[in-house]
Amino acid sequence: MTPSKRIEYVDLAKGICILLVVLDHIANEGYFSAGDYLLNEIFEQMRMPLYFILSGLFFKDYAGGILEFLLRKVNKILVPYLFFIFLLRGSGWIVRNYTSFASTGVNFDDTWGPLWFLRCLFMMNVIFALTYYGIRRITSHRLTQDILLGICMFAIGIVGYYSGNLHLNLGTAMTCMPLLWSGFILNRRLNVLQKRIPWWWALVSSIGLFTMLHYTYMGELFFFSNTYSSPLPTLYLAGFSGSLAILLLSSVINWLPIISYIGRYSIIVLCTHQVAITLLVALRHFLPEPFRQTGHMESLIFLAVTIAFSMFWCWFMKKYLPWFVAQKDLISVSRQQSQAG
Repeated sequence: MTPSKRIEYVDLAKGICILLVVLDHIANEGYFSAGDYLLNEIFEQMRMPLYFILSGLFFKDYAGGILEFLLRKVNKILVPYLFFIFLLRGSGWIVRNYTSFASTGVNFDDTWGPLWFLRCLFMMNVIFALTYYGIRRITSHRLTQDILLGICMFAIGIVGYYSGNLHLNLGTAMTCMPLLWSGFILNRRLNVLQKRIPWWWALVSSIGLFTMLHYTYMGELFFFSNTYSSPLPTLYLAGFSGSLAILLLSSVINWLPIISYIGRYSIIVLCTHQVAITLLVALRHFLPEPFRQTGHMESLIFLAVTIAFSMFWCWFMKKYLPWFVAQKDLISVSRQQSQAG
């Protein structure tokens, strides 16, 4: 597999995940029975964990060391975060002060709410990289590195779990470090990114484990505020088994139209879908009463318009603003080959 070839099943997995995020945010506005739909109940424990695990899957030990790694993460995560923060805050200010939407009472500050995840993910990558390169200085033995790294990540996770909602979502970043490590181990030990993995036994086992945990032990999870009603071990086990089930199922299916597309540009969808939701909720105030309903048909139309809106911005931004949405590097990075370390 050449470095430039996309891994289609990963795009599909990311597409499923971002679609679940969009569904949840639409449900927050009273659609899809206000969040009581089946998918929301089942996948609540794996939406965010899947992204953390995927980030670990794509961890690379670059020849340029930690500096090259951090520069790449600045381009892929921090630059889009800062770009959308300024864009959405500026747009929100214009809408509030120069349009009639302000009279609807809709909170336009919600448009940049989902960006917390990019901030959290960047901090997780910094913590992981500092620990990884620090351990590499201690030992060159790969298995020892992996074990020490796992011990450190779980120790940080325990501290984060009991720290509550720290500033800038640092508590969430710390709590979820073992999930990023598990993705790293999946690729480091099983090389899952270099081959499709239709392991039916693993798929059935992961679904079975997740189902048991979901219906027996799991409570509500709020990753944004780092508050959980589930014990820490079940938080990790459910997040890992559920995410693994999505990855394995995606490996079997490999590609689906629209879902794979929004997965490929999931950062753009993450940062733009709430804009569509907020505008649609505001527009609803100007419609006659019969058109303000939140039934099944209205919910599906709301979802379709939101996805179409984000897909348009995927096309527009990757074509005209690729340096700001993780499609091209804004900061020049040495194109050296990564090493296995």
